[in-house]
Amino acid sequence: MDRIVEIANFKQTDRAEILASLLRGEGISCYVRNGISSNVFGGGVDIGAKVELLESDVPRALEIMKAYDYPLPDEILLSDYKGDDSTLANRVTFLRKFPLETQIVIVIILILGLLALLIYVGSILSSHGAA
Repeated sequence: MDRIVEIANFKQTDRAEILASLLRGEGISCYVRNGISSNVFGGGVDIGAKVELLESDVPRALEIMKAYDYPLPDEILLSDYKGDDSTLANRVTFLRKFPLETQIVIVIILILGLLALLIYVGSILSSHGAA
């Protein structure tokens, strides 16, 4: 039984729909995931619209995307196709464009920033409570 895999990810839903229409026109069944959510939240939230299809259709879809000058998925996105669903980059959209080392640094910086914010808010709350 074929798995469903992500072949492309776009910030704009209309770009994802255009690719999906092209693939459907070439006989490949696919759908756009998060398309409605992206429209509801608008451009302010980067949810991204994903084009997904059956794993067995990936080689043909990549050929079609190459023929029409669509950017081919990077190695991180293709890790889905290789069966590696556990990567953090598959769960956090904006990390996909960075190499693994940069992803780790970004996550550490975000965690340290949140920790600093919690300490700051805690110190403000404790100083107001003591006064």
